Amino acid sequence: MTGTATDTPGGLLAEQPVLLVVYDAGSLAPTRLAEAAQGVGCALVFVTADTAHAQEMIPTLEMVGTVVNTAGRTEAQTVDTLRVLEPAGILTFSEFQIAATVRFAEALGLRYHRPADVEAITHKDLQRQRFAETGVDSVRFRTLTGPEQADEAIAHVGLPAIVKPVIGASSRNTVAVTTPEECRAVLDSVFTGSDGAPAETAVMLEELLVGRPTPAPWGDYIAVDCVADGDDVRPVFVTSKFALAEPFRERGGYGGFSVVPEDEERAVRDLACAAVRALNIHGVADVEIKLTVDGPRVIEVNGRLGAWVDDLAVRSGTSDPAHVAVAAALGLPYETPEVKRGGPIAFHYLTVPPFGARRVRAIRKVSALRRLVNVDRVVVLAEPGADVDWRIGARGNTAAVIGSAATHEELAATVAAIESVDWIDYE
Repeated sequence: MTGTATDTPGGLLAEQPVLLVVYDAGSLAPTRLAEAAQGVGCALVFVTADTAHAQEMIPTLEMVGTVVNTAGRTEAQTVDTLRVLEPAGILTFSEFQIAATVRFAEALGLRYHRPADVEAITHKDLQRQRFAETGVDSVRFRTLTGPEQADEAIAHVGLPAIVKPVIGASSRNTVAVTTPEECRAVLDSVFTGSDGAPAETAVMLEELLVGRPTPAPWGDYIAVDCVADGDDVRPVFVTSKFALAEPFRERGGYGGFSVVPEDEERAVRDLACAAVRALNIHGVADVEIKLTVDGPRVIEVNGRLGAWVDDLAVRSGTSDPAHVAVAAALGLPYETPEVKRGGPIAFHYLTVPPFGARRVRAIRKVSALRRLVNVDRVVVLAEPGADVDWRIGARGNTAAVIGSAATHEELAATVAAIESVDWIDYE
């Protein structure tokens, strides 16, 4: 029977629909995925990427599902192995495995993003082109593959502008430039990888979307995770953001209701759905929106679930993104929430090193963070001696502080308390 496991390799149960998960570092923990799979009654098969993280995680993945390891196999050999399992659906939570998931889906006849759309989904410059063509949003940009293209790009885009990788995540090598000299210096650095910066092969110079004045600790941007099935695109969760750390590093987010007024939040949700629809995404996607004085503008779309989204949605009692993602991949029904204006506010706050810091000198008094009101958990992400660099984006974060608050006023006070704790030193 198509869509079910007719034998029991690796512990698969007969007559359970099989869901393929192309696995690598991503936005949903295997344990949460297993909970969602159990809820819909499907069997998980993890298709592990040939990366250090995915290979190290195989013993953990085998505790909650079956593993098909791509290491040592051609893609055709992997497809032959997967076809025997007669899978009913496929998805990934890893930005870096979207293209591979599209190829597997096409080869196996499964619904996912279409091959014709994968470049626009994964390349930020082609996203901009698609948004302009469909009337969703129009932002001046140029794609550069070398620093010698700087002057032509500046002439077209104008200044101030933002430099960011065409393919990437977590704000790597993302920085605003205000003068031609500054722009040329930044481009030279990101293309050559000088001074330890991660090197890029293609970047965008993009018109800088200026956020409206916003009081601390709130950010001037917001994210909407959506689920799409053809033209049926619906919001699943809105992640409000904290103010960025210089130059463009995320400090995390909160939900399930925002300081943004309800009518404006609805406009943001509508724009996010339009952006997802323009890219012909199938399944879940994460859309970042800038809040400007002229209204919301699209920053970018990621063709997978956003970071922290499932955790924030569940802890705030708003929605169940893991369940929605699994159900959508299998073609099962799912429910999506309306705008929420009350209830607990879950947060995930990131501590980041100061701009220009290069190394963690010492860590102390982490217990002082854990004792703060409204804080449930602190995850230290660095250790003494670890290198830090703003150019690597989220990989340079030093801690995640997780908790919940009853009101936005309480949350603002909690963020101020977190920032006031003297627990880490940098060089």
